[in-house]
Amino acid sequence: MTTSGGQWPVGPDGVPVGPWAPPGWASGPPAPKPGTVPLRPLHPSDIISGVFATAGRYRKPLYLPLLVLALACSLLVGGCAWAALSELGRLPAEGGQLTDGEFTRAAWVVGIVFGLVLVCATVAYAATAALSTTVLGHAVLGRSVTAREAWAQARPQLGRVLGTQLLTAAAALGILAVSALPSILLGVTLNSPAPALYGLFLLVPGLVGALYVGVRLVIAVPVAVMERQRPAAAIRRAWQLNHGAWWRSLGVTYAVRAVGSAVSQTITSVVAAVALRLVLSDALTTEQLDVSTLSGADLALLIVAVGGAVVLTTTLSAPLTPLAVGLLYLDRRMTRENLAAGLAAAAGLPPDSSTGQMGRS
Repeated sequence: MTTSGGQWPVGPDGVPVGPWAPPGWASGPPAPKPGTVPLRPLHPSDIISGVFATAGRYRKPLYLPLLVLALACSLLVGGCAWAALSELGRLPAEGGQLTDGEFTRAAWVVGIVFGLVLVCATVAYAATAALSTTVLGHAVLGRSVTAREAWAQARPQLGRVLGTQLLTAAAALGILAVSALPSILLGVTLNSPAPALYGLFLLVPGLVGALYVGVRLVIAVPVAVMERQRPAAAIRRAWQLNHGAWWRSLGVTYAVRAVGSAVSQTITSVVAAVALRLVLSDALTTEQLDVSTLSGADLALLIVAVGGAVVLTTTLSAPLTPLAVGLLYLDRRMTRENLAAGLAAAAGLPPDSSTGQMGRS
């Protein structure tokens, strides 16, 4: 046992213990840890380490369904993009004039591809959140689960998760729309763009409000999955449950997202650099790049290598934030509702095993 700044004794896991511990801390044996996190209110370090422990220990149930989903979305979007490029290639070359019909057709092609990408991204994000939260439920209790079982349990939650995510996004976008409304009304009423431009400063409080609402409701998806709540009920429950933990929610999710983004960008940059070096080695001269020497196969190889790296790294980092959000939800319930005792019972631990050191009051 050590001391914390010479003020009070500290146990093996860094929790102050003994009669001189500060208020809100309790002495006793360490909290049980049947899975990837201890069953007590969690420190930020517990959440971050728990995210990567879960991702490493439950690789197959977490990533196999996501890789299949990413491959399907990539093939669908890639095929539609290829068809769209072929369609746009039939339009007049540079310098030619587009007729109204050709312009409308080009707009429809671009709009369909963009809409398809948006739909695929939305569904993939909902599936990632549902699957990650489902796997986390097993990871916290230390239970094994296969990829087939995890997906079978997550699939019925997709509609509930998608509705919750869309409702949360609508709330944030609604705040932005309300903050932009005065500037639009000024521009229309005075028939001048100048008042509207000045009114755009009102977007600043709107952005702040949208950020606040988004972070306050960040645990809405775990509420919907783990408590089987409908989207509106999950929003209300998340708003109440996450009261007083705004900065904590922002900091933890940002830290996990930053780590995942850094790793993804590093891997993608390395793959892109190697692919460029291999494919463009014959086209590189001492002063310039002679693209005329590149074949269609070389360009296809370059696109596949870089695109594959982007899809792979995006898939690998995608579950990290939902896992962090799920642990934030469990932390709030263990802090405010003594969920640790229920989790210990669900894990098959003795009734008194959940009365160890509690991290926060």
